[in-house]
Amino acid sequence: MNSVPAFSEELAAFAADLRKLRLDRGNRSYRDLAARAAKSPTGIRLPVSTQSDAFRGERLPGLDRLMGLVRILHSYDEFGRERPIPPHNSPELEPWRRRWRALAARDPGTSRRETLPPQSAPATAAPPSPPPVAARVPAPDPSATGDAEFTITHRLVGHTRLVWRLAFSPDGRTLASAGNDGAVRLWSTADGRPDGVLVSGGESAAVLQVGFSPRGDGVAALCDDGRAHLWDTRTLAPVLLPGGYRRLTGGLGFAADGHLLGTAVEDGGCRVVDLDTDTQRGPAHAHYSRRADALAFSADGRLLVVANGSDDVRQWDTATGRPVGAALTGHSDNVEALAYSPDGRLLATGSHDTTARLWDTATARPVGPPLAGHDNAVNAVAFSPDGALLATASGDRTVRLWDTATGRPVGQPLAGHHLAVNAVAFSPDGALLATAGDDKTVLLHRRRPVPERPVSPGAAALAAALREHRVLALPSRTGTGLPLDDVRFSPDGRRILALAGPAGLAVWDPAEQGPARALDVPSRMPLWGVDFPEDRDPVVWASHGLAPPTGGPAGTVRQSLVDHMSYSADGRLVAVTDRRGQVTVHDSRTFAPRGGPLDAGDPEAGTGVRFSPDGRLLALLGKELLVWDTERGRPASRWGAARCFAFSADGRVLAVVGADGGPVGLGDPRSGDPVAEPLAHRRRDVEDLALSPDGRLLAVVDGDGALTVWDLVTRRRLAEVAGRIASVAFSPDGTLLAGGCTDATLRLWLIGAP
Repeated sequence: MNSVPAFSEELAAFAADLRKLRLDRGNRSYRDLAARAAKSPTGIRLPVSTQSDAFRGERLPGLDRLMGLVRILHSYDEFGRERPIPPHNSPELEPWRRRWRALAARDPGTSRRETLPPQSAPATAAPPSPPPVAARVPAPDPSATGDAEFTITHRLVGHTRLVWRLAFSPDGRTLASAGNDGAVRLWSTADGRPDGVLVSGGESAAVLQVGFSPRGDGVAALCDDGRAHLWDTRTLAPVLLPGGYRRLTGGLGFAADGHLLGTAVEDGGCRVVDLDTDTQRGPAHAHYSRRADALAFSADGRLLVVANGSDDVRQWDTATGRPVGAALTGHSDNVEALAYSPDGRLLATGSHDTTARLWDTATARPVGPPLAGHDNAVNAVAFSPDGALLATASGDRTVRLWDTATGRPVGQPLAGHHLAVNAVAFSPDGALLATAGDDKTVLLHRRRPVPERPVSPGAAALAAALREHRVLALPSRTGTGLPLDDVRFSPDGRRILALAGPAGLAVWDPAEQGPARALDVPSRMPLWGVDFPEDRDPVVWASHGLAPPTGGPAGTVRQSLVDHMSYSADGRLVAVTDRRGQVTVHDSRTFAPRGGPLDAGDPEAGTGVRFSPDGRLLALLGKELLVWDTERGRPASRWGAARCFAFSADGRVLAVVGADGGPVGLGDPRSGDPVAEPLAHRRRDVEDLALSPDGRLLAVVDGDGALTVWDLVTRRRLAEVAGRIASVAFSPDGTLLAGGCTDATLRLWLIGAP
C-alpha cells in the first residue's frame, strides 16, 4: 500500500536532480536540447513532451529517452558551452542508469510501459525517404468528429525529421513548413502538392522559425545555428541579407512595413536588428534579454515579447527599448510558446505546465483564467485572423481551439498526429488550419462550412416591430420641444438619457416607460455634455464660463468650459473638449489631467469625443475623425472628414459616415483598415449611427428623419420607419432600440427577449 507514495516521492527527487543538472549545464531551453539531440550521430530523439515529463516528474520516461536526455545535458560544460556528446557507455551516465532501474522496479505502471534494453545497439541507417507527397484523407466519419470545428483534408509527407514551424503566405495559397531536417518545404494549400524545397543549412542545422513577407514576395527562415535565410518566392532563389553574418537568438519576424527583423546577442544582450539594412532598431542601450526560451514580434514589429523560464516573460517596445508593463507571471513551468493577436491587443502564452494564457498587452494582466485541458506541454499557440479563436498545440498529440472572448473550448480537440504537435497556423482567411509535429507530417484541416444564418429572432422581431409601428412613445420632460439629437443608454440599460438643443435634458426609465428622477439643472445654462459614469446617475457638464470642477457627487451639474464629453466604460476617465476644440483626458473623480492635450485637428471644428467600449481608444470628431490610442498616447488611425461614427460593443469595428453623408464605412479602429465593403445606404445624408452589441445590426438615421436597420451579415435592409427620428441607440443587452425624435419624444422598439 505504501509503494505508490514512495515511488512518487522518489520520482519527484529524481526530477529535481534532473532540473539541477539542466541548470548546471547552462539551463538550455527544451528546443535547444531537442535540436542538439537530433544532430547527434545516432539521431537521438528528444521530444519536448518527453523533456517536460522528465523535468516535472510527471511519469518515468523510458530508459532510452532518459539516457538520451542525460547525454545531451552532459554535452554542455558548466558554462553552458557545447562539448562532445558522451557515448552511451560513458561512466558519468552510469549513476543515472542505476537510479532509473531502481525507480522502474517500484513504478506501478512499469509493466504497462514498453522499455528498451539498457544498452541498445546503435540505430541503423534509415532507408531513403520517400518523395514528398500529399495524401488526401478520406472523408471523416461524422460520428467520430462530433462537433469538430475543422476536419483533416490532406496529410503532407516529405520531412525526414520533426517539424517545428508553419506559415501561410499572405494570399493563403502556399504553406511553408520548417523542419529539424534543415529544410523549408512549400505546399499548395489547394491540393496539398509540394511547391518546392528551400534548403537552409542541411540536416546539421534545424530550422526553428519561418515566415512570409507581408507582400508574399519573400520567405524567411532561422536555423538553430543562428543563421537567417531569405528566398524570393517567385524564383525560389536565395536573397543576400546585409546582416547575414549575424548570429540570431531565436526571434525572427516581418514588420508591417515589410522589413525583416531578428534578435541578435551583441555585447552580452539581446538586440533587435533590421536584417534588410543591418541596422539596430531602437536606442543603442536597449538590451532585451541575455537568454530566452522563446521570442515573438507583434504584427507591426513594434513589440517584442521574450520568455525566459516561467516568471520572466516580458514585453518590450522595439522603438524605445523600454519594457511595456510588468512581467507576465502566472505559469508554473517554462513558457516556450508565444503569439500576439492580429490587432496586438492580446498576447497568448503556452507553457510546459500544460496550460495556455491570454494577456492584455497594454496592462500585462491576464485575461480570464488559464486555458486548461491539455495533458502535456503546450508547444505552440496561434490566433485566427479575426482574433476570435486561439489554437493551442500540445505534446498530448492534440490541438485545441478556444474562444478568446470567453476562454471556453470550441468543439472537440483536433486529433490526427501520432506524436507531439509542435506547430499550428491559421490561413489568412481562417478557412484552413495547419498543424505539424514530431511525426514528421503536416496536416491541413479545413473549417467546417457554416451555413448562412437566417435573420436572428431578435432581428426578425425588430423588423416586425418597425413594420407594424409598435412604438412606445414616451412623453418628453425637456419642456423645450426641440429635437432629441443625442440619446444614449446607461451601462446597465436601466435609464435613457437625451439632450434636446442647448439646454434641454431628459432621463427616462425604460422599464417603467416613464421619466426617471430629474436632475437639478440651472435654467438658461447651456448644456454641452452629458454621460453616464459606469452605472451611476448621469453627470451633466454645463458651459457657463467657469473653471473645471474638482469633483462632486454624481447626478450634479459640473460647470466648466466644456463643449463635449465622454466617460470611459469603467468610469475612471473622462474626456472633454473645450470651446476651442482642445481635447483633454482627466481622472473622473479628481479631474487631474492624464497627460497633455490631444491634437484633435482643426481647433475651430467643434470637436466631438467618444470612448470605445473598452476604454482603450478615444474617437475625436473635428475637421477629420481621429482615433486616439489613450494607453500609448498617440494616434491609432485617421479617417478623414466625417459626419458621424459608432463603435461596436467589442471595440473592434468602427462604422463611419464621411462628410458627404454616405456610404457607411466599416473598419478596424486601430489600423483604419476596412473589415468589410462599405454599406451602400440608399441615402447620402446620414445623420446618426448605432451598432447593436453583437455587431450584427446597424441603425442609420437619415437627414429626413427616416430610420433604417441593416443586417451586416446578410447586408440586407431589414426594415425602415419614415420621419421624425433625430438620434438612435441600442440598449447594452441589445433588446431595445431607442430613437430620439424631432418632436422631443422618445420612441422605443422592442427587439427581443434577452
